[in-house]
Amino acid sequence: MAANETVGFATYQQQDTSGRPAIASIILFFSAVVIIIISFIFYFWITRWHKIPAQQRREEELEDQKEIDQLVENLKDQVKTVFRIPIVRLLFVKKHPASHEHRKVLAYKLYHLFSLTCLLVTLVSLVVLIGTASSSGSSSLLQTFLFVFVLSVNLYLITRQRCYYKERKELFGNSDAHMNAVYKTRFTDWNTKLWTNWVQIAILIIEFFQLLAFPLRDLITVNLFSGNGNDNFFNLVTIVMNAGGFMPDMRTPVWYTYSVWTVFATAMLSLLIAVTVHCINMWQPYKIPTRWVHWCIPVTTLLYIPVLTTFVSSAACQTLNVPTNDFASTLRCHAPDISQQIYLWTSLVGYIVAYFLLTIFLTSYERIPEHDEIAFKSISVAFIKNMGLFLAIVYLLVETTSDRNRMRAILSIMILLTMICYNIKTRPCYVDKINYFRTTSFSCILWTSVLVAVLSDTNAAETLGPLTVLCIIVGGWGLIVVLFLLIYFTYYKQPSEYCDDEGPVTPAGFDPKGKWPVETDLGNMRRSTDPWTNNARLETVVEENGTWSNPGSRNPTPQNHDEGVFDWATRWWSAKR
Repeated sequence: MAANETVGFATYQQQDTSGRPAIASIILFFSAVVIIIISFIFYFWITRWHKIPAQQRREEELEDQKEIDQLVENLKDQVKTVFRIPIVRLLFVKKHPASHEHRKVLAYKLYHLFSLTCLLVTLVSLVVLIGTASSSGSSSLLQTFLFVFVLSVNLYLITRQRCYYKERKELFGNSDAHMNAVYKTRFTDWNTKLWTNWVQIAILIIEFFQLLAFPLRDLITVNLFSGNGNDNFFNLVTIVMNAGGFMPDMRTPVWYTYSVWTVFATAMLSLLIAVTVHCINMWQPYKIPTRWVHWCIPVTTLLYIPVLTTFVSSAACQTLNVPTNDFASTLRCHAPDISQQIYLWTSLVGYIVAYFLLTIFLTSYERIPEHDEIAFKSISVAFIKNMGLFLAIVYLLVETTSDRNRMRAILSIMILLTMICYNIKTRPCYVDKINYFRTTSFSCILWTSVLVAVLSDTNAAETLGPLTVLCIIVGGWGLIVVLFLLIYFTYYKQPSEYCDDEGPVTPAGFDPKGKWPVETDLGNMRRSTDPWTNNARLETVVEENGTWSNPGSRNPTPQNHDEGVFDWATRWWSAKR
């Protein structure tokens, strides 16, 4: 049987036979990494040192240090919540319901039980993976339990983080100034003069191409657009996926070895540095400066999906690299010097370390934004990043040896719909305009996933040809953008018809001339010298009595936007008791 008759979607995991030199591609990729690092250094030099007075620089350094101190405290609290489950108290909670600690355990009982379930499933999946890999068992069994393993690890961390945010909300309450400023501040527009905003725009564009890469890869592999005179189309889509999403697709054993060990070493080195710095600073506070951590935030945001996808893709390839598969010798992860088990376990260990480290680090960065700054709530960063990672996992581990992609299509559509609904309901960015157009980008990716699923399932893609398919995809994007622009200019740009005449309420503590003061009622949490623009509007503001309201409404009806399935189930359980 020919290899391409059994490999299905896993052609993505096969070696590149085009004859292009691998070393040149590897050098080009690492050169791009160096260029990006130099660009970030130049960016921080422009925003932190260039033409900035010494006094202002010292004040900004003090504010940055406060943010990093808050990040460290949040990170320690998250680590405690993630890795500490009160199992003993959970077992005896019914016998001692009177104490405060036991009531707290009872309130979070569903979180703890689901976390323990995820741990149990993770251990069972790991045992099956070890046994199957040791005996060179079935490839489909390996892939199934690899998917269950990765999914249970992700669900465990998501559940523990949800528990962390609930505890944090109960600890500080609804009247805490800092928490309200972090989670309820909103701006209608973004400041084009802030360099940080342009960096965020670039990261959002790269995020779009990163998520788009998976349905496009599905299109060109399932429909076999490579070859048959379609090499130009295949090369164009490959360049878009590689360059736009910063996810290189150099399918050779040499590149595979370099990428896995480079990412693994980086993850372990990052963990070692974090533990070492933390331990030394615990022994002697501020022995090692930590302001440099601020520089790691945009880099971590940019490389989150590529790093984790590298580990998942490597593990997925090794589950196919078994003797029972006829195409095993054609895989990019197959070579005489590549041990299947060593690379499989290296990928799994690297994934767990990188996933926990990157996710907890990003979600611990919680700060009050400057006026009209593009920034995101930490809780929304956790959700969107996990959904994007789920999308990658689905395309890498579901139906990989099949020529049909129905299950992949169904799961990817569900994930993208969830991302769109979450983005609409919670508005994760402080700038409403960014939330609006981010929903547009997610809708374009959803259109691509639906179209790829329909074309692949009906075998219409090969009949239409690559150029027609590309025109349909781009045409659909154009219609979506036009529709969203029409809605934007019809409703979003004309809020005066739906607001009271008195206009927005001025936040207590703000300078009437339109400046952000050094000292405000927010507890001296943030200082900014940027003036308010004439058309700016702060949607959520602080009243004189310390409560928060919307513009034109002194007594709004409180809404609970954070309630989810766990919260509903917890309230139902408490009412039943």
